[in-house]
Amino acid sequence: MLHFLFIFILISILFCVFLDKNNKNLIFFVGMISTSLIFLVSCFFLVDFNFNTSTFQHILIYSLSFDYLNIVITFGIDGVSIFFIVLSTLLIFLCVLFIKNENLLKEYIITLLTLDLLLISVFTSTDILFFYIFFEAILIPMYLMIGLWGSRERKIRAIYLFFFFTLVGSLCFLLGLLYIYSIVVFLLKLNIGEIPIANKYREGKMQRTLKRELKSA
Repeated sequence: MLHFLFIFILISILFCVFLDKNNKNLIFFVGMISTSLIFLVSCFFLVDFNFNTSTFQHILIYSLSFDYLNIVITFGIDGVSIFFIVLSTLLIFLCVLFIKNENLLKEYIITLLTLDLLLISVFTSTDILFFYIFFEAILIPMYLMIGLWGSRERKIRAIYLFFFFTLVGSLCFLLGLLYIYSIVVFLLKLNIGEIPIANKYREGKMQRTLKRELKSA
């Protein structure tokens, strides 16, 4: 079901791209239908969700294999992300509901649908690296929304401040991910014996265990 949700949002975005920008009524209608269906699907996830288990549900796996690279993207819904998904789809639906008279309506609808897709990807991603990628991708439609449809005269300054603070936070986030990755890789290598100190530790432990068994015998 999650797979069809992603496909539906992508189809909605592509359909809006080919619409005539002067036909605002049709663009608004397509935006309302798309966001309302997305919200209804998220409500279905909430109703169908089993809160008696802590495992991920509606798991979706995309695998991209190349000669020297193997990429696996996994999506799933847990007891926390399900509420954020419903809230995000509801807010996007309400945003579309109140922008009928805005300038550049076609671009606005496409931006909101893209933001909706990225938000769902963030809350369903089970890999921290792809969570970071999708989270940073959300900033692109946010920049456009502030710069093009901001209601105040200082919206350009707001974009610069938004960019600065998110950049600093993103760099700290990335450094934290790299640190966690280095620790995890070190522990994995230590566990499988690729680090010399691990082999020496195992050899010494085996010798001590053998000596105790010989003494007990």
